Amino acid sequence: MEMLDPRCLGVLSTSQHNLVTRVLELAGDCSNLGMLARRVMETRIDPCTGMSLVSHCVARRILEGLGVQVPEGLLSPALTEPRGGSDLAGVETRAEILDDGRVSITGEKVFATNALYASAILVFAQGNGGHVLALVEPNAAGLHAEPLDLEAYSCSGIARLRLENVEARLIAGPGREPYRVVLRSLAESRVLVAALAVSLANTVLEKALDWALERDVYRFQAVSHRLARAYAGLEAAKALVEKAADVLESGSGVDWGLTSAAKYVAVEMGLAAADAALRTFGGHAVRRGMGLTDLLLHLYALEPAEGTSDIQLEIIARSLEKLWKTGRGTS
Repeated sequence: MEMLDPRCLGVLSTSQHNLVTRVLELAGDCSNLGMLARRVMETRIDPCTGMSLVSHCVARRILEGLGVQVPEGLLSPALTEPRGGSDLAGVETRAEILDDGRVSITGEKVFATNALYASAILVFAQGNGGHVLALVEPNAAGLHAEPLDLEAYSCSGIARLRLENVEARLIAGPGREPYRVVLRSLAESRVLVAALAVSLANTVLEKALDWALERDVYRFQAVSHRLARAYAGLEAAKALVEKAADVLESGSGVDWGLTSAAKYVAVEMGLAAADAALRTFGGHAVRRGMGLTDLLLHLYALEPAEGTSDIQLEIIARSLEKLWKTGRGTS
């Protein structure tokens, strides 16, 4: 299908319009990610709003980090490509620099969250001389969007984008700066992903607790201790997210190891809570109408968001090495 232009009246359905409105209300200017992370954990935000919020803030903070005036409306960062999302440096989408401060972009992006509802799409590409960031209008000629057939977050406007000589506004580059700013924004936004994981996992845990108490099986230690372990893990994850939020609020910069640790622990503890819930519900977990399987899928889908757990461990390991060398006075 062609790209939807949300600025045209009547294009978005009521539910889509409500999601966009909710995200923009929550996000504000995305300037205080620490406060936003706490709000996500406290409000038990719904999965699709949470995912759209994370992506909108990624794009907004990239633009702010470059000193670019941010366009109104919902934003979509188009970073990931079909062959994988972890190798940003090896991006294959090409940008040809034009003479009038614009670029012509050709390539393909996947998992572009908000792309079907966005007012502007931020595309990361490779130009002659380095990386490029460009803002693409949703109704630009040569831009084609196809909704991804997803089991989770399908209501977050996630699309596969094909760009065929799409003219766009050059934001930054060519050079190293676009790459550095994108990496920094992703590192910051991991706190939001972690907060969403804690929020969803707490909802799952509450459902399992209600089920166990109502059916009078909580009295068995095999059930109560399982849920107690899940609760303890989520409280530890919440405390780590709070710590990472405090650092972001302090304005002291990004602590890469801490944001990765928050995301890693939140997702791992969230998955442990999901496993505890599945064991508690037993066969009833997969019954239609129970409202559990969708939540579990949304939770599991957070593992690759903003970098898989393996990527987070690599970042944490490098941070540990740096701390060790600093403590010993080596370089």
